Amino acid sequence: MKNWIVSGLCAACAMTCAATTFAGGSSTPGVLSVNGSPIVSNVAASNNREFTVNVNVAGLSANAVGAQATVGYDDTLLEYVGIAGGDDLNTIIFSNHDATGNKIFFASGVNPFSPGPGVATGNVAKLTFRTVATANACADLDAIILTTGMAPTKITNADGVSLAFTSLDNVTLNSLGAFSLVGVPGNRSVAADAGTISGSLQSFTSPTASNTCGSPLTVSFSRSDSAAASAYYPANATTTITWSATDAAGNSASGTTDVAVANYQLLDADVALAGASLGNSTRSVRFKAGASNQVVSVAMIDNAGSASGSASNLQVPIAATYSCVSAKDVAHSLTDTAAASVAGVKWDADFVLKQGDSNNDDLVDILDFGIYVGDFGVAGASDVSNFNGDLLVNNADFGFISVNFLAQGEACGSFTGGNPRSQIAVRQLRRQGLGHLAAADLNNDGWLSSADIMQYMQFGLPTAQLSGQ
Repeated sequence: MKNWIVSGLCAACAMTCAATTFAGGSSTPGVLSVNGSPIVSNVAASNNREFTVNVNVAGLSANAVGAQATVGYDDTLLEYVGIAGGDDLNTIIFSNHDATGNKIFFASGVNPFSPGPGVATGNVAKLTFRTVATANACADLDAIILTTGMAPTKITNADGVSLAFTSLDNVTLNSLGAFSLVGVPGNRSVAADAGTISGSLQSFTSPTASNTCGSPLTVSFSRSDSAAASAYYPANATTTITWSATDAAGNSASGTTDVAVANYQLLDADVALAGASLGNSTRSVRFKAGASNQVVSVAMIDNAGSASGSASNLQVPIAATYSCVSAKDVAHSLTDTAAASVAGVKWDADFVLKQGDSNNDDLVDILDFGIYVGDFGVAGASDVSNFNGDLLVNNADFGFISVNFLAQGEACGSFTGGNPRSQIAVRQLRRQGLGHLAAADLNNDGWLSSADIMQYMQFGLPTAQLSGQ
């Protein structure tokens, strides 16, 4: 299989390309190379792809004003298209294409009308080729070497003196076609991480890229906030990641990933009901964390006489710590508090709710007993006195009141709910619009008090009262 070959690059004297014999004219040799500059590809397809090979000279000890070279190519893969002057020796003085031998000889020089001083480093010619086969094209184009050509290899200055140089062999031709990134991560919308005010840590699998020769390329990573990949993504902001790669031909591809971090953290709460339970129910539970105060429905599932449920992904303000959060079943229980711990990227807290608070004042007192007496009998699962969720209000529910009588809920800070009452006058109930609770004055002494509770415990409700239920 034929390789690309560049035979000698000869620098000619001014515009005459004088055949000065090559000799070491300097103790510091320059370098002659092919494709020292990036390939320019203007057709993406591997077949009929045109590209430019740059012929360059570098590191000469004095300035060259002319050059000549022979370039060989593999005609099973390529066809010659044309030649143009270089960026520095910009005039093609002479060129000849040997189609049989698959070689191009050329001589180039500075513009005679504006010769300038010449160059010690620069581009002396641009040759364009077109691919004519797809199989193994990259493998067959991956080497360019300097060898004997149609004319002696020379680099000369304006006085015709040879300038010393060495040839640079096996210059790789990579990525003649466009490429794309594979596996660019999708956009993310996440909550801030629990336990920090810095935002959210995120990790990504980098996309991959390879050129049309199958060579893996390095994919770079940058963030719109200029932070490192390992840094937190800030809360209440969207940060854009840019992935990019560039091959030796100058082809490039890029992709972006947006990371939106919300202005809140997430809390998972496990809730259990203290005491025996005989049925499933849905409870409206108020959760407080910092400035957050929200009521959510929690499905309580009875399991062997103990009911529990959970609320997931509650949005809470961003905080470094949560030493106290609270939960309360607004229709049935006292408030319980707990310190939240970090579980992964979320907060976690466990609550056990003591029941018996029927009027949502965070107290279990004589008013709750009055409500219970009025609710006695068949009930719905969510009725305020149906603490165990069994669709009946009876002694089983009274047990929660008796066990927790005169208890008050916990608080994050000082409790502001007042004191539980063991008695209240019937006339005061009526003044407060609670006259219906007077039915719980079982001993008819004009007071709703613990004495009525004792009578209930001894004798139950009066027959007439039961029949009116």
